[in-house]
Amino acid sequence: MNGRFSEYVLSDLRSWRQQGKRAALLTLYNTEPTGPRPTGSQMAISDAGDFTGFLSGGCVEGALVEETKTAIEEGQNRSIRYGVNSPYFDIALPCGSAIDVFIDVGFSDDHLDKILAATSDRRPIQLITNMESGLSNVAPLDGHDDRPQFVLDGGKFNRLYRPPLRLIIAGKGPVIVSSTEIARASDIEVTVITSEGDTAERCKILGADITKSLKPDSIDDWTAVATLFHEHELEGPVLSAALDSDAFYIGALGSRVTHAERVERFLQAGYAETNIARIKGPLGISIGSRNPPEIAISLVAEVLQVYRQKFPV
Repeated sequence: MNGRFSEYVLSDLRSWRQQGKRAALLTLYNTEPTGPRPTGSQMAISDAGDFTGFLSGGCVEGALVEETKTAIEEGQNRSIRYGVNSPYFDIALPCGSAIDVFIDVGFSDDHLDKILAATSDRRPIQLITNMESGLSNVAPLDGHDDRPQFVLDGGKFNRLYRPPLRLIIAGKGPVIVSSTEIARASDIEVTVITSEGDTAERCKILGADITKSLKPDSIDDWTAVATLFHEHELEGPVLSAALDSDAFYIGALGSRVTHAERVERFLQAGYAETNIARIKGPLGISIGSRNPPEIAISLVAEVLQVYRQKFPV
């Protein structure tokens, strides 16, 4: 069984189908009372037993693979429950809860392509599925992105696909590499802006996009920006671009004294106090960080904390 964790499972699903495999999309649509993964979490499973994503803490994924392979072979969608009141009494969830999963073997390539295209273009898009009929459709998000990721209405669900969380990191030094490594391990897209060749190469190996300048259209609602300069006069252009954007998080490395000086510079440049207040300085959750990995952990944790507050699951 070849599986990995990812919040974004559709790329693997399309890859398997392009290889000639049959593959299904699984959606966690109910937890009672709670579960290790939120409703709306998804898996992709192929008829060869490949899978991406997790719908529990690892308790039922093996069983889901076998159940899905059977569903693919029979060509029939199905809903399945594990945990309390499940017919599979030998598969228990240690948390004492129950989960319900919809296995969609007929999830269309057209829907798949539309969702992946929207994700690539960083546009939110919705998948609306009737579990009883198996019919589904996709539609652009109507309104602001402040709704839950998943809405269940009887036998129908609406699953929102947001553009992937992106972190733009600008600066120099080892914290750049540590931040890239931890962010990528957290399924965050990373863009690194640095003039250091060795730093750029190490971050590229970790899966980051590398650039030497900030593109004006690269910051959107689902983007966080962090500056990690020790020469703080170099951070100005990046922070200015972030303040002029819809970035959901802006953070800057440096002491409280450094941040006070930073605030004064932006006030003199004509920025409003309410806008300058968007810059978190010093950046990161306070954990007493003393080395690059700890600073990186505190940064990524803060980015995720702010993201979860702004974009409800």
